[in-house]
Amino acid sequence: MQSGFNLLASVALTLGLILGAASEDADAGEREATSRTVRAVVELFTSQGCSSCPKADAILANLARDPSLVALSYHVDYWDYIGWADPLASRANTDRQRAYAKAFGTGSIYTPQAVVNGARDVVGSRAGDISTAVDETRLTKIPEAPWISLSLRGDRLHVTADGKAEGRPLVLMLVTFDEETRTEVHRGENRGHTLVSANPVRDWRILGMWDGKRLDVDLPLSALEAAGKGKGGCAAILQSVTEGGAPGPILAAVALDF
Repeated sequence: MQSGFNLLASVALTLGLILGAASEDADAGEREATSRTVRAVVELFTSQGCSSCPKADAILANLARDPSLVALSYHVDYWDYIGWADPLASRANTDRQRAYAKAFGTGSIYTPQAVVNGARDVVGSRAGDISTAVDETRLTKIPEAPWISLSLRGDRLHVTADGKAEGRPLVLMLVTFDEETRTEVHRGENRGHTLVSANPVRDWRILGMWDGKRLDVDLPLSALEAAGKGKGGCAAILQSVTEGGAPGPILAAVALDF
């Protein structure tokens, strides 16, 4: 899993990616799959060790039913010490939240926190605030926005980015997630409860920088942690970068269900 939002280190792909090589056999072995362009990406930073998070998890589960949204649960690891080690948590998810804190100029991180389109952060248990942020930052408002597509081609996932970058530094990011998990919690603040997480993130990685020229990337499905292990999906995201290297507003996103 990608650690942090280190852009320069992420340009060199280490997964055996084939850039543009799939164009000659694009139709060979292509599986039936439909990617969907969305109006918003909602990233919830949550933890099974946090008693305030189940309400936010339920709100995200409702958002995940909306096909015009990509709703993602990033489980963080910094509450593991208080009695329950969240099996969905990772340091990489915590690193992404810290990168957002840097972008927003805040001095701390907390759960539950929702980040909408990389542009607005709100308390994750406030459904009304999330809805307002989705409406005010929706991707369909962006003029001449770039676009992304996802398709399954045999045993590969094919990602395409195209359009105008207009001089803005952008990164192409890929997220894989499960559809839903249920966890019986035996210790900590949520002891005795079965917690449900919608679209828990299993892996996220920066595929590289994007400069506005058409980019085609192939990844073997075997390299995607959630693929082939039950219901789930993936999302490709084009995200701007601040001068300090932190994640900025998202400009385009697309999702694909496995």
